[in-house]
Amino acid sequence: MARQLAVGIMSGTSGDGVDALLLELESLHERHTPRVVDHAHVPFEPELQAELTDPTKLRVPRLSELHAELPRRYAEAVRRLDGWRHAKVIGMHGQTVWHGPPSARGSLGHATPNTLQIGSSSVLAEALGKPVVGDMRAADMVFGGEGAPIVPFAHWFFTPASESGRLVVNIGGIANVTHVTESLADVVGYDIGPGMMIADYLARQISSGDLEYDRDGLLSRGGRADAGVVDHVFAHPFFAKPPPRSTGREDFGHGYTTRLLERFTDIDERDLLTSVIAVTARMIAQTAHADLEGVRSLLLTGGGALNPTLRRLVGEYCSLPVQTADQGVFAASHHEPAAIALIAARTMAGLESSLPKVTGASQAAVLGHVAFPTGYSLSSGE
Repeated sequence: MARQLAVGIMSGTSGDGVDALLLELESLHERHTPRVVDHAHVPFEPELQAELTDPTKLRVPRLSELHAELPRRYAEAVRRLDGWRHAKVIGMHGQTVWHGPPSARGSLGHATPNTLQIGSSSVLAEALGKPVVGDMRAADMVFGGEGAPIVPFAHWFFTPASESGRLVVNIGGIANVTHVTESLADVVGYDIGPGMMIADYLARQISSGDLEYDRDGLLSRGGRADAGVVDHVFAHPFFAKPPPRSTGREDFGHGYTTRLLERFTDIDERDLLTSVIAVTARMIAQTAHADLEGVRSLLLTGGGALNPTLRRLVGEYCSLPVQTADQGVFAASHHEPAAIALIAARTMAGLESSLPKVTGASQAAVLGHVAFPTGYSLSSGE
């Protein structure tokens, strides 16, 4: 196969903005480390971020409006990529506003497993004149899967076989892991709990809205992890569920954090913030040392990997080598849109990108549907 360019777009649970990435793939079948051609980030204004991080307060008319508005924001990010017009396909994850996986059946008040990512693929296809792959989680859930995490296939695909045994830890709003093994059939991955979701909310509270997150560890610096807070968070029912499992703001969003603040009014805010960051670090250590076998090293990625307090605590709790990437497909802001680009390219070729062992689905699935722009020719690909 000749080289192929694909664009991946990701706006995560932090709601801080959208990342777009242009990826050059040498193959859709053979694992390799693709080249990141360009990356762009377009921030969301605070008012929009507030809506996206607490979507249960949105009324249906506003949800519908955002479904059409967000793709226009995504298109702005894509247009900033040098060479994007040469891409064969655009992959769009969309903004998750609700995730009700099989593992949460009953606890969230639903009988049918479901997930909803807003952002119209048709609007984006027309805006950019390119095919767009969207709605990537639903097919896995049709086959009984969690629909998440969605990135483990890419983690395996992007990791050289010589690095088998690596635990890729993706720390976004929620933290998930992928144990990269030599064989794809042996890959294990699942959500391990809150990443920076609780910490981000606390950072906004502590700074009176001046900081959207614990930037550079400024707010948690010098803080002390309180054992009572850590134990309280670990008592959440999510942690008693065996994999496959996934979670989101439905478990650890604003409501949960507000209750946490009300319960621990006697604890210094800096210590409370450090405590919830320590929860994430302990989850990572427990996963690497106790829950999985054969982990040789850790690679931290996602926005949380940039937090000095979290990196320090992971280093204290883990006896394994801990790495981060400053560039390439595993850089903090690159790896999720890179994964979405890979999935989109494989979907256009009719190839599966889900891992049933990870999600609990009965079979692998081709992820997403394709929206073609007006005038697009399937025969010529343009």
